[in-house]
Amino acid sequence: MHTHYFAGKTSYNDDHWHNYKGETSRDPDVPNHTHRMSGHTSCDDGHTHEYCSVTGPAIYVDGKHYHMYCGVTKVADRHVHSYDAATSFYFPPLCQEDKSCK
Repeated sequence: MHTHYFAGKTSYNDDHWHNYKGETSRDPDVPNHTHRMSGHTSCDDGHTHEYCSVTGPAIYVDGKHYHMYCGVTKVADRHVHSYDAATSFYFPPLCQEDKSCK
């Protein structure tokens, strides 16, 4: 089971943007797995937005992996923002490859 960190800026709409950051759901490292991600943006222009989405499947590179994601915030102050980026990498514990670890 593992998680990823994510962070970024939303699109620039209604003369402002928001920052967001968080940690994905905890899920097993199996082929094509995804993670849920949700939270609230920073408070800018007097309001926040909720967001909730699912990452794309794991992208493996040299024994570690990350996920791409995209979504649209919920409406607040009569507008929405889009967001998209990549999660942090997950580095599996070395003992998964070395069966001598217990």
